[in-house]
Amino acid sequence: MLKVENLYKRFNLEAGFFAREERYVYAVNGVSFSVGDQEIYGLVGESGCGKTTTARTIVQMYKPDAGSIHFTEQGGKTYNVHSLGRSELAELRGKIKYVFQDPARSLNPRMTILEILTAGYRYSPYWPGPKQALEEAKAVMVDVGLQASDLDRRPADFSGGQRQRISIARALMVKPELLICDEVVSALDVSIQGQILNLLLRLKEEYKLSMLFIAHDLAVVSYISDRIGVMYRGLMMEEATARELTARPLHPYTRHLYAAIPQITLQNDAARTATRRFREVPDPTRPPVEIDETIFERKSPLAKAVAMLEVAPGHLVSPYFADPV
Repeated sequence: MLKVENLYKRFNLEAGFFAREERYVYAVNGVSFSVGDQEIYGLVGESGCGKTTTARTIVQMYKPDAGSIHFTEQGGKTYNVHSLGRSELAELRGKIKYVFQDPARSLNPRMTILEILTAGYRYSPYWPGPKQALEEAKAVMVDVGLQASDLDRRPADFSGGQRQRISIARALMVKPELLICDEVVSALDVSIQGQILNLLLRLKEEYKLSMLFIAHDLAVVSYISDRIGVMYRGLMMEEATARELTARPLHPYTRHLYAAIPQITLQNDAARTATRRFREVPDPTRPPVEIDETIFERKSPLAKAVAMLEVAPGHLVSPYFADPV
């Protein structure tokens, strides 16, 4: 359904009048992955590794510097996201919906829940009229575990977990095919996290959804995802099924993430070694690997592929920052 190939994105730093040269933050450096129909793909990594930048580039909140993004809807129509016009982009955004990390900031506190659910829906190509939209809003509120009578209330009347359910309900109003969940449980209590994760799994079956699930907690991503991609410094370090990655993490950075999960038992030597290697905070203005800078000038959809080694069927490992495989 979604195919991302060799995606690059960097941001210009305003260095000041006396700066001798331009400086950039290299956020995404040749990322490639795909999300299948009705599959949950987990994208995991530490803060600042480029997960959110990748997701926002997919929905064209940011323009990619190089690489290609293709989305194929369930009806078979394929969108080249890199080169969409205004009308096609509006149509695409009805198929792909984004759920943000902080519902308190993404929900307008002055609007009622009904106004929040229908604000963007009203200007989409799929608007059915106010009467039908009201019935759909009542139904989707029940689907996310809230009451239809809550439509007249405002976000301040709800807890953090309930506001996140409202954010999910807003995304579901237009019947999307791909849901991008960007750190949707990171600010919630552990018990509420479990409720939201189980809600997403149920909605995936009921709405026939595909999902790109982004988080920095590998335990959470392993619970909900079918396949997992591990990111570090804008690069993909490892990709495998959730079962395979949990049983046999190969890249040192993946083992570092597992070692960071709080445990009562003592860590073994391998986990301590992996953790020590990635303890320092990297400088984002320095590319993690050698990058052909001309791709940023050409804005080309064709960019040099970042190599991944297939060490087992469906299990890919990057040679960068790794031991010999």
